[in-house]
Amino acid sequence: MLNLLGKLWFTGAVVVPLVSASVSAIGRRGRDRRCRTATALGWFGAVLALAAALWVALRGPFTVVLVTGGGRPLVGLWANQLTVTLLTLVCVVGAVVQSFSLRYLQGDRTAPRFFAAANVVVAAMAVVCTSATVAVLVVAWVSAGMGFVMVVGARPDLPGVRTATRRTLRMFAAGDLALVAALAVMCLRVGNIDLASPLALRSAAEHLGSTTTLVAALVAVAALTRSAQGPLGRWLPGTVAAPTPASALLHAGVVNGGGILLVRLAGLTGGSVLVMVGVFSVAGVTAAAAAVQMVHKPDVKGSLVYSTIGQMGFMVTECAVGAYLAAVVHLIGHAFYKATLFFGTGSQVPRAGQHPRGSEGTIPSPLRALAAGATTVATLAAMAAVPGVLTTRAAGVLLVFVAATVASAAWSWWGRGSVSARWAALWTAGLVVAGTLYGLALAVVGSWIAPALPPAGADTLSPWWLAGVAGGGLVTVGLAHLPSARRRAVAVLVNAGAPPLGLPARGEGEAGRAMLPGMPGSIRELVGLWEESAA
Repeated sequence: MLNLLGKLWFTGAVVVPLVSASVSAIGRRGRDRRCRTATALGWFGAVLALAAALWVALRGPFTVVLVTGGGRPLVGLWANQLTVTLLTLVCVVGAVVQSFSLRYLQGDRTAPRFFAAANVVVAAMAVVCTSATVAVLVVAWVSAGMGFVMVVGARPDLPGVRTATRRTLRMFAAGDLALVAALAVMCLRVGNIDLASPLALRSAAEHLGSTTTLVAALVAVAALTRSAQGPLGRWLPGTVAAPTPASALLHAGVVNGGGILLVRLAGLTGGSVLVMVGVFSVAGVTAAAAAVQMVHKPDVKGSLVYSTIGQMGFMVTECAVGAYLAAVVHLIGHAFYKATLFFGTGSQVPRAGQHPRGSEGTIPSPLRALAAGATTVATLAAMAAVPGVLTTRAAGVLLVFVAATVASAAWSWWGRGSVSARWAALWTAGLVVAGTLYGLALAVVGSWIAPALPPAGADTLSPWWLAGVAGGGLVTVGLAHLPSARRRAVAVLVNAGAPPLGLPARGEGEAGRAMLPGMPGSIRELVGLWEESAA
């Protein structure tokens, strides 16, 4: 009876978002009431996820599966320390975004459509995080992509939304097709892989033989596309045209899917050194380039977009070097941090009569570099002093990440102008405290998740490769500040990926939707956009 209770909580956390999506989509009246009900259900799902996590902590991992006649799992969910943590993250982020959307979209006739699509994304990502078989994971992955395309296109009347939706649909379709192809190869060679078995993926990789590299490459393409890396990430900048709740859901949850996919299928992807070198190279270059583009974007949301691309690039490189704990800690922190930043974008827009404050003076570069270096060293020392932080493979990786982040922030802050000694001391102390708290969080999360993480293979890339990514990003940012580079590159960087400002022509895309009058509006919209993009 007790085991049944834990399974009900766990399954309920996955099913409730689907119920919430149905509540939002069904009916033509009581628009605001349906949205409030969907939000309440979202928080209920988050509570169920937390209860399932507590159950795993007390009773251990368990599965909820349907098996074939031969005893092999067909469909189902798997609850362990990793999956319930990711499930809780997805449900909490979904509930927070919906709570923000209640006020942001109040009175908007498209609000139920947004809530329905957002809950489809939450439900699908919940299954991606907890699926017990590869087939279920792939189906949920494709469903999450379709759901997010509907989220982006929930307000097609806004400038640039249609173009951004078409671009997102094309890129997602390419990445998802690669993952479906990988599933087809796996099913033909080894069958539907049981993800709840610790050795199943390793065994499948051995049985795949020479096709392991192909499967790993296809999975990597799907992960890089969803995390907006390299040429596969051209879809992300245009999504700033969508309303802020859509951006928050994307940057706090959807783009994290690439890291989640690489962690969950690490037994397949991590065994191919060639593929991991390719993944590391693409993500590393993307992270360094995004660091430059971020500081040259004049708009708040555009700057946050390239911040996300850079963060996802570093997270993917963490997966490439086998630092899966670092990647999970990174994506958890990024989800809440970036959602908060998007919710606060409105406060960054100057009000009428308000002018930005200028600097009184500039600290000399040598002194500025010395102050930034001292701040970085102090923060790293505080983080490393926490017991248990330096005992995992993730520690060195996150130290590199923290060093790069603090050095960049300190350089920018010390260059703002004349700074009083009191504010300098307070700011430095705040960073030291933040480093200590980050180290504590790493130690706690590491002790909880580490037993459920896949082991790094013997041929895994060295974590020291990440020092090159961090150093390359800092050097690239420094070079971009040179007068000659700024004159030539700033205009290109500012316009890169900018969404079009023109409104769509009246009736655009109506032909494709009119052919399918029996389908729900969001599905007709999706099919119409696909036909337009194919044309």
